[in-house]
Amino acid sequence: MAILNYETGPIQAEAAFTSDFPVANEIKMHDLVNMQEIERRSMDVRPGMRHKYMPLGFDRFSGALWTGGRYLFDTCENVKDYEHFTSEELEFEPNVKFWSRPFFLNVQRYIWRVAGAHDFKPLATSHHVVRFERFSTQHDQLDQLLKVVWPTLRDQAQVQGLSSVWLMFNQDEKQVSIVTVAAKVDTGNAAEDSIKALAKLESMNSLSELLPSELELTPLFDRTNPILAQWLPLSRVAGGEPSAHPMSPPLAAPTVEPQ
Repeated sequence: MAILNYETGPIQAEAAFTSDFPVANEIKMHDLVNMQEIERRSMDVRPGMRHKYMPLGFDRFSGALWTGGRYLFDTCENVKDYEHFTSEELEFEPNVKFWSRPFFLNVQRYIWRVAGAHDFKPLATSHHVVRFERFSTQHDQLDQLLKVVWPTLRDQAQVQGLSSVWLMFNQDEKQVSIVTVAAKVDTGNAAEDSIKALAKLESMNSLSELLPSELELTPLFDRTNPILAQWLPLSRVAGGEPSAHPMSPPLAAPTVEPQ
């Protein structure tokens, strides 16, 4: 099967959801990749989800796995529905709500409004590594300001050869965030190609440099990671691949029965 229904160009998404957290040491990578593939099937059926990137990282000191999600949704109502469902209803273990699982440590999650999002390169072939940046601000008119600057930021992302860029904000939390996605160059050495792609995206100047100075941004979070998994509900509904694992190899792929 092929990945279907993800075209390049402007992305019609009003809202986004992000989560970031380490997982307890007893969860190994092959457990994590199989767990998310099984559990995805109860989660990506929620209304309005366009797609999800699931990053994978490692704590530089303990070696513990670190993961989360970067999701786009069609409407603010649907992203709020997803947050409510995962917080208040979803249980994979009896009487334990999804975000309260004991092996999810120090979960940070946010709902965002999208000022702009654009895919420059095909999701099916060119979305391998993802960078997520969060900033604090005291500005009280983020919607208006970010939508004005979005075309400049989008065009610079294209000049830099990125695969995708999202510009987002949360007025209540007084935060601005940027998601950037890049492709790896395939030379036949999967591990080396992945390391180079990560290093290149991580070392790029932040697109936040293009945002208005009156935002007075303070960096809060900046992580660049391989994409362990993509959730692809639009493709699944069209009869295509329901999920993908663009960095396998070198990362593990699910060994559970396909959907």
